[in-house]
Amino acid sequence: MNGLSRNRIIAYLSAVFIAGALAGLASGYQWGRQSVFKRGPKPPDMAAHMMERFQRELTLTPDQIGKVEPLIQDAVQRVRSLHRDNFKRTDAIMQECNSQIANLLDDQQKILFAAMEDRRRKWVKDRSNDGPRNRPQGSNLPPDGLRLPPIPN
Repeated sequence: MNGLSRNRIIAYLSAVFIAGALAGLASGYQWGRQSVFKRGPKPPDMAAHMMERFQRELTLTPDQIGKVEPLIQDAVQRVRSLHRDNFKRTDAIMQECNSQIANLLDDQQKILFAAMEDRRRKWVKDRSNDGPRNRPQGSNLPPDGLRLPPIPN
């Protein structure tokens, strides 16, 4: 067999299989991470996208376009309002949780916890002011600074 033993051939084939599996795993992880943290279109873009798709796939008449477009605009505004309400409710829950956590901390930990929360708020504000298309790759993830630093001895 050209100087290659059966065991060596099996080892080479196994190595190629494992390398392929690892490459697939790594690229799948990257793709999943990017699509999970990717934001959808902004509301005006969402309405335009929906109208374009309806016009293209349904070949709407001008009369139908005039009737469908306000329905889409209304739905987009209602979804936007729902997102705002959910964000406010989520924020209230997290503030209550943070208050309860702060009650369990000593004075030094409270200072660190407040700084950690300030960094998180700044990150959220920066994300909301900057569209996802303008951010560098991977910036959807919170900065490492959000993790509680070790307490000095």
